[in-house]
Amino acid sequence: MKILLTGANGFVGSHIAEGLVARGHRVKCLVRRTSNRQWLRNCDVEYCLGDLDDVVAVRDSVKGVDAVIHAAGVLRALRREDYYAINQLATGNLARSVLEVNPALHKFIYLSSQAAMGPSSGPYPKPLTEPENPVSDYGRSKLAGEKELHVLNGRVPYTVLRPSSVYGPRDRDIFIFFSLVHRRLRPLTLRRRLIQLAYVGDIVKAVMTSLTDPATNGKTYFLADETVYSWEDVGRTIADAVGRSTMPLPLPDMAFRTASFISESIARLRGTPAVLNRQKIDEMLTPYWVGDTFPARKELHLDFTNLKIGAKITYLWYKNNNWF
Repeated sequence: MKILLTGANGFVGSHIAEGLVARGHRVKCLVRRTSNRQWLRNCDVEYCLGDLDDVVAVRDSVKGVDAVIHAAGVLRALRREDYYAINQLATGNLARSVLEVNPALHKFIYLSSQAAMGPSSGPYPKPLTEPENPVSDYGRSKLAGEKELHVLNGRVPYTVLRPSSVYGPRDRDIFIFFSLVHRRLRPLTLRRRLIQLAYVGDIVKAVMTSLTDPATNGKTYFLADETVYSWEDVGRTIADAVGRSTMPLPLPDMAFRTASFISESIARLRGTPAVLNRQKIDEMLTPYWVGDTFPARKELHLDFTNLKIGAKITYLWYKNNNWF
């Protein structure tokens, strides 16, 4: 099968690219000319150069492929409208381009986010049938991107995947947990907050099943290890997995908000998006990010990787690649 993959140079996208090539698929990657392709150096893929908001480049990229896996997206931005320009409008552009130049496409898979469905109202799984309530422009723009795919309904089969926070080799966002554990510190918030995590290899498996199983057409799935963790649980589990003793590091909410203010101020001076912005902190400090994994486990035949196993793989990768 020949597959167009967007976001292939990113953390999750590069793992998907490797998984596709390993399974014998031919992969075409739509990437910017300036994109860092370090994670694709040893991956036998074809490149199509252009931006997602470039109508001509996108049309050219979807010609002659059997499936599209749309993993590109904006995680952080300088301006609110930048989230919607890529996560919503460019997704719509990609979907419409498929209808115009490749209406016989076998499958369209969209990598959305738990942020699009929003947090649960309590310490229990939020079902996919419950109305979405995103709490950030990132989440709202990813949900808007999902709605752009409705143009494909009944014409091109598509599946939406909503991963929770994803970790694994090459990830830079959850690396902070591993870095602190390596320094024998275990972060915890003063107020107990519950989250789920997803190992990147499980995202790849979900994509592969969605690609070939027609039973997934028109479906949306939440992807995460069903185990629910507090922040302290995450640090403790990583520490146990790699055999490191740790001391608790209490972090008051004000510390996160101050860090986001400083991060945004520096980013504004540099003209680059802040890694820690206020909306990201608002998401992090939301009490319950718990979703229903049962449909994914049943219909995608997924046995999600336990954090203790995934953490050990990830920690050793960071260590062997001198990230600490």
